[in-house]
Amino acid sequence: MDQTLDEVNTHCGEQVQAYAACVDAHSETWKTECAGLRQALASCTDKNVTLVKMVRMSCQPVIDRYQACVAKNERDPSVCIDAMRDLYECTESVGRLMEKTAALKARGGSVDAPPPPAA
Repeated sequence: MDQTLDEVNTHCGEQVQAYAACVDAHSETWKTECAGLRQALASCTDKNVTLVKMVRMSCQPVIDRYQACVAKNERDPSVCIDAMRDLYECTESVGRLMEKTAALKARGGSVDAPPPPAA
């Protein structure tokens, strides 16, 4: 997670700051006033942040279901708790897979090949 935050700050820090400032400045109308900045931040993270790219590739249907639920139930988003749990589980599984892949690479193993037999 720290690595992901570092990637976001390194590659998309300006977009994060601009979006946060817009939300702060438009507490009542931020959804419409800051939509362009939100899209710019999403585009930046999609392009530059490995975990975000992998989550979008692996979890897009789950993301879509959650976003549709929240949009449909703005007055009572608690209705979407199951969709949020599914999204959490999907993103966590992608994160665990990435951690395992990174650990394997760090040990000099190939991601495509099974680990060597134990001695």
